[in-house]
Amino acid sequence: MSSTPPSFPNISDVVQPADLNTWASIAGVLRYLTEPVETPAGALGGSPVATGVMANAFANYYAAARQAQMPHVPSIMRAGWLAVLLGAVGDVAAFLAQLFALILSPFFAAALQFLDGVRKGIDPTVGAISVQVLNEFLGTDFTQQNLPLGLGTGDHLARAQATGSLLMNQLVTEFSPPGGAAVGPSTAPAATFAGLAVNFGIASAIMGVIGGMIPETHLDELRELGEEVAQNIGLGRLVRRALQPLIQILVANPMTWAINTQYLPTQFSIGELINPYAQTSVDQTHLFAAMNLLGYSNDKIQAIIEMHQKRLNPGDVKLLLDYGSWDQPTSEAYITKLNWPAELTPTVLLLEELKEERAWNNKLVAELETEVKNGNVTIDEFETVIRGLPYSKPVQDIIIGTVQYKVKAHVGKTKVAHLGYAQLKQAFEQGIATITDLTDRWTAQGYSQADQDILTFLVLFDLQQFEAAQAKKAATAAKKASTTTSPTTGKVTG
Repeated sequence: MSSTPPSFPNISDVVQPADLNTWASIAGVLRYLTEPVETPAGALGGSPVATGVMANAFANYYAAARQAQMPHVPSIMRAGWLAVLLGAVGDVAAFLAQLFALILSPFFAAALQFLDGVRKGIDPTVGAISVQVLNEFLGTDFTQQNLPLGLGTGDHLARAQATGSLLMNQLVTEFSPPGGAAVGPSTAPAATFAGLAVNFGIASAIMGVIGGMIPETHLDELRELGEEVAQNIGLGRLVRRALQPLIQILVANPMTWAINTQYLPTQFSIGELINPYAQTSVDQTHLFAAMNLLGYSNDKIQAIIEMHQKRLNPGDVKLLLDYGSWDQPTSEAYITKLNWPAELTPTVLLLEELKEERAWNNKLVAELETEVKNGNVTIDEFETVIRGLPYSKPVQDIIIGTVQYKVKAHVGKTKVAHLGYAQLKQAFEQGIATITDLTDRWTAQGYSQADQDILTFLVLFDLQQFEAAQAKKAATAAKKASTTTSPTTGKVTG
């Protein structure tokens, strides 16, 4: 006959969570009252503080006494009495400090253990209260039946995760578009979130007012507990950072898109307006309207346009003046608008004319230089022309010196033409040049002896081939001449 071991009920089956909180508080108090006071292992011993005080006091007083011309022995005695007195005071202070630490250490340890027991005992109740607070904030009807009610660390973390999931999931449900649609322009999530915040703030204020009506119960202080904890450990800031992506994506972005599509508030920047205008892609009507929105007055807009609009340069003005399209007053007036001083306006036009003359003078110098190198103009003739051109004396000297150098370099490096291989071979075949003539020429041209041997072989080989071809040609012609044809019979006879 098998025996079944007896089963015992768990404590959670017998004792309710509220009773567990009470028993946890009582256990913390009993542990403090029954905690034995630990006695030190041995005597306290000498105080290093007192020893240091005595040594410093003795040395300082003895040195001061000797400087005051006090005899040696009295100085030692007085310094010793002073050191003993101060050492006794140091010993008393060190004893009191150790005694204070000895008495308070178990008290604080027991107090902290008591508070820890209380915290662990009421931790499940905190989870339930958190769910109720979420219900007030979100307007929901969550229950704490799914929250773990144990007292262990794992239960505490599981409750925190479950409570946070309630908040996150409800916010996603409130703010997400229905049917899993993509997020688009909408003001509804922002209105919902603002309403939740207003309702919760009003509810918290009402709770504080009601709690203040019964001061003996301190109900008004309950709402300050969460605020104190959040402020001291930075939970408010951390929660805001955790919720920031959710609020940004599901609340702020849709609200921004909705306002943008309805009111179209974004305007061009000044850089976006001026650069396209400089490229003639924005007309003045749109430019004035856009810059008025940026706060610019019409006179400032006109000034900005004039600063950035396209303009003619002085060379263009001089060209229009030369061809008679503009007269002198019009040209000078436009030069003044280019921010040239009025007294320099004629000078600016004169500079453009001098630039044209200088360009033609430079071209003349280049042509004369070519003629000098080709021998059609002498150096003296070149120098005479250069001295008459509107160049400064140093510039004239540089031009003449440069041409003289180029002429000398050109003459010294004149390339000498030589007969090529085909021409020399033909001269050898015709008997105009001998093999010795050919090798002498090749030596003068810089050919090595090995290259000359190859060239000589090629010439002789070509000559042999030529002579063989000539002999064959002569034999063919002789054979043809000895063959005759009968005019009557048409037969060939030989």
